[in-house]
Amino acid sequence: MSIFLYKNNNIGKGVINALYRISLFFIYLLSMLPMELLVASVGRMLYFISYQLTKYRYNVVLQNLARSFPHKRYGEIDSAAKGFYKQFSLLVVELIKLFSISRHHLSNLVHVENPELLLAYHANHRNMIGLLGHYGNWECLNVLAYKFPFRVNALYKTLKNPLMDKIVKKVRTRFGVRLIPSHQALRYLLKNKMESQLTLFIADQFPGESNGEPVLFLNQTTQMFDGAEKLAKVTDAVVFYVELSRRSRHGWNVRFSLITDTIHALKQGEVTQGFNLRLQQTIEKDPSFWLWSHRRWK
Repeated sequence: MSIFLYKNNNIGKGVINALYRISLFFIYLLSMLPMELLVASVGRMLYFISYQLTKYRYNVVLQNLARSFPHKRYGEIDSAAKGFYKQFSLLVVELIKLFSISRHHLSNLVHVENPELLLAYHANHRNMIGLLGHYGNWECLNVLAYKFPFRVNALYKTLKNPLMDKIVKKVRTRFGVRLIPSHQALRYLLKNKMESQLTLFIADQFPGESNGEPVLFLNQTTQMFDGAEKLAKVTDAVVFYVELSRRSRHGWNVRFSLITDTIHALKQGEVTQGFNLRLQQTIEKDPSFWLWSHRRWK
């Protein structure tokens, strides 16, 4: 009902704004708890509910894992599924913490291994695009706008639930990241292609049967989102793969690896194929950090 009102008149918009302020207040209070207490309470509760009580999308997780790793036995697949639910519960806790954590504290938790790579291209006034998957805590990358001297953007798809949309936008823009709606990405990047900036794309979504680039991803033929590659060609951008890995219990390493800085010398699909290969290698190192509950293969 609230969604209908939101779309049709100011009364609905006012209801959503009120719910947003109330929700944000309680999320902020929760996020003020010490991290270990959040893990011991919220994290364990989420794990119990999602894995042990409701088996949230358990069949989807098992099917995705089994098809991706056909050489593994059932016991190994089940163990990997359990690992996913543990990591996912921890990631939700980290997301809650992002609502109150300071820039300095988050900057200490998120370590960029090779910032000099991006700084060199920035010094040469190059536009940059970073491709990543739903692996690790991608939300912590909102601190990159604080760590680098150039603008950091993130491609964004509006959520269907307007309340959740406002909450997610709030946490993603806390430290200066600019969100670009996906349908405005081409216009924005063309308008600002002479400005050295980094635009992040989560590129492992399923784009639809007749869209994207056909790839072999985790032993399965599928389509991979290639919009970032097309935008990179139009703007002559440098393209990086962005890899996240655990640094500590709640910290992350971020590493940028070059896919290409001469995109016009590559054939159509090579950038997307390069991203696909790197993401698979990341997932194979530790599958528990990828979003297995997503219905990736249609």
